[in-house]
Amino acid sequence: MLPAREAQYKGMLETERGRRVAGAKKSANNTTPTKVRAKRMSPEARRHQILMCAVDVFASQGIEKATHADIAKLAGVASPTVFHYFPTIDDLQEAVIKEVRRFLLEGFVIVRTDVDAPVHVRVEDMLSSFAKAVDTDKNYVTVWLEWSGSTKGHIWELYKEFYTATTVALRKLLLEGRADNSIKASLQAADAARTILGMAHTIAHMRFCGATSKTAQKTINSFVAEYIAP
Repeated sequence: MLPAREAQYKGMLETERGRRVAGAKKSANNTTPTKVRAKRMSPEARRHQILMCAVDVFASQGIEKATHADIAKLAGVASPTVFHYFPTIDDLQEAVIKEVRRFLLEGFVIVRTDVDAPVHVRVEDMLSSFAKAVDTDKNYVTVWLEWSGSTKGHIWELYKEFYTATTVALRKLLLEGRADNSIKASLQAADAARTILGMAHTIAHMRFCGATSKTAQKTINSFVAEYIAP
């Protein structure tokens, strides 16, 4: 178990989940949103609530098909309220994508760059935590998978920025492992960074295609043991 930093990370996730839309329920596959009743909120809280609803709607309907009206219905507010915070569909898409970027990059990569544990252990923990997120935060992962396959326009440009930032952060982590011999000496950090990000895609696809969490974990363990660990 990773010490204080991991506890802080888990607490951060719990806080984030606690801020999700009050009373919102998901269907059995956690992708069909259910309308909630609006309540008085500060502007900051209202914007956050609408953003969380937007993540859910984008997951269920798709990045290109979600509308202000769909999000307003789920949030329990009038459509003009959504337009007030996100005037255009491009604004909505960018806000949701930036939220998913924050969730992935900060929640799984950055949080493990300053932890007192061997790098191969941190990589395994990172991938294991991501595998759990397919269940606990499925809508974020769903949006990410669609986003990563959107190869045109501003959505793709945003993904390229995410890809670069993530692989740079992973490369930095792996170079630390090279320095303290906690990864294979022959491992090329840049190549391995891209491979780890690709493994996250593989894990998500496995789980969405019916693989059990146990099977996903065995795949992660084998990947780290054969490719990353010294």
